[in-house]
Amino acid sequence: CEPEESLANVLRANLGLTSVKVGCDTGMCGSCTVIKDGKLARSCSTKMKRVDNGTKIMTLEGIGTPDNLHPIQLAWIAYGGAQCGFCSPGFLVSTYALLESNPKPTRDEIRDWFQKNRNACRCTGYKPLVDAVMAAAEVMRGEKTKDDLIFKIPEDGRIWNTNYPRPSAVAKVTGTWDFGADVGLRLPPGTLQCELVQAEVSHAKILSIDTAAAEAVPGVYKVVTHKDVKGKNRITGLITFPTNKGDGWDRPILCDEKIFQFGDAIAIVCAETAEAAKAGAKLVKVEIEQLPEYMNAASAMADDAMEIHPGTPNVYYTQKIAKGAETGPIFDKADVVVEGNYYTQRQPHMPIEPDVGFAYQDDDGKLCIHSKSIGLHLHLYMIAPGLGVEPENLVLVQNPTGGTFGYKF
Repeated sequence: CEPEESLANVLRANLGLTSVKVGCDTGMCGSCTVIKDGKLARSCSTKMKRVDNGTKIMTLEGIGTPDNLHPIQLAWIAYGGAQCGFCSPGFLVSTYALLESNPKPTRDEIRDWFQKNRNACRCTGYKPLVDAVMAAAEVMRGEKTKDDLIFKIPEDGRIWNTNYPRPSAVAKVTGTWDFGADVGLRLPPGTLQCELVQAEVSHAKILSIDTAAAEAVPGVYKVVTHKDVKGKNRITGLITFPTNKGDGWDRPILCDEKIFQFGDAIAIVCAETAEAAKAGAKLVKVEIEQLPEYMNAASAMADDAMEIHPGTPNVYYTQKIAKGAETGPIFDKADVVVEGNYYTQRQPHMPIEPDVGFAYQDDDGKLCIHSKSIGLHLHLYMIAPGLGVEPENLVLVQNPTGGTFGYKF
């Protein structure tokens, strides 16, 4: 391995220890947590030059297995700690280290530990995790047994309105629930790695796209632009309802004439390695003519604002308000009235699992696309005309998903 390579990559790609998840890749989310010589470490930000020969690394694989679950894993199942499951391995390793150093933590100490060690969870709200740690600690102190944590089906066989564990729980608490990046490690040799070339401005005309320098990078196989897309190169960009304004066919798969938002996909660099793909992506030259950028709703709704998506007004969806009874009398009768103006920032969905997808042709010649889509049928009929593929020749597969919250609709 290389000195600058991350410990997480060595554990995952070289040793096959895929319980180690990589979320943020900056040491902030804790999904990659391991125990390094007795201390917690975030393996995605630990370079191999800081890992000496003889260093002892413990991952979730060394704590428990599907056939021999540790009390911490059983407690995670019992209290619903593993929901999407992407953050679970990091939390479980972190909990193991906590209970090794503090066998009887308080609830506040558990929360402080997770915060100090940057363990983030998007699904649970943390209470089930704290409950699970408290229960596991009781077993590890000998006050309860592992059997106390195992769900027993009632005599009447009823499971509705019980704490019946989710079917995927064992896989999630042992790190064997494979997400997209985990499956990607097992793709056949010769699989091309892809890197997007993304817009670095929010609104612009595209004058030219020069891929020559990128295609000269050793290992780069091809740089795909809009010219390579066989179909419409358009997908339904709006969740279409009858009340929407515009035709909906306004979002390019790869931008051709215009950039609509920061991060828009302009090209895809396909290479033999991820490193070559990233190097190539940096060398794609996009000549643009800057257009007005609207950073808030008010400026986008102004009378003199440009139409961002051709054929679709900037305010493309309006909701009628049904007015009920006057609220004045309600306030007049209240003992206490609090008035104020409130606002909040745009709220991203923030799943911790990164976006990972892959595609191949199956034995029947059909194009198979694996992703974390939660709208497979909708997306199939969006993608097919965009790519110029008949729907019956396109197969979409949902990978196990590390949280979406509507983000992947």
